[in-house]
Amino acid sequence: MRLLFSFIILILSLQSLTNADEVGDFEIEGISIGDSLLDYFEKKKIKKFLNYDHLPSDMKFRISEIYQEDFNMNVYDGIQVFYKPNDKKFIIYSVSGLIDCTKGNKKKCESTFNKISEDLKKVFKNIKPETRSFPHFDDKSGKSIVKISSFDLIDGRITVSFTDWTKKMKFTDNVAVEVHTREVSNWINSNYGTN
Repeated sequence: MRLLFSFIILILSLQSLTNADEVGDFEIEGISIGDSLLDYFEKKKIKKFLNYDHLPSDMKFRISEIYQEDFNMNVYDGIQVFYKPNDKKFIIYSVSGLIDCTKGNKKKCESTFNKISEDLKKVFKNIKPETRSFPHFDDKSGKSIVKISSFDLIDGRITVSFTDWTKKMKFTDNVAVEVHTREVSNWINSNYGTN
């Protein structure tokens, strides 16, 4: 039922964006690229968010995760934001939403991915999405698969992904909607600034 409700909200928000062609025109739980995290959270709370500082990167951006206990979400189960670590204004350069799918319900999760992808194709009629599937790099067996559909905009990229984890992995299948500036996309593609 929660996923059906999520579809309705997502479809309504996409319909209002039929003329959108910049990443700042999109919102995930009301948060957009270009916003300040300080508009939503106190600085003390931002500093306590789960982040990926321990992973290899040049630290051009800090990646932080936000969950239901920190922020009231209607559609997504979690949000991820990118901001520059030394930016005192905490300007957002990327925002993503994650929908956890019930374990063992691969068809429902894949259906969610397909529905969001089709809705985005209707919004971006003049943009041919890049679609592909590949093994998830965190599963050394190569059996966990990621499907993505990406839309390149003037100043960034919107990507919808579906991750189908094997039973041996202790992660929940999920669908993610990611909105990145061009700067963040380039940084990710450079292996987080390490290449």
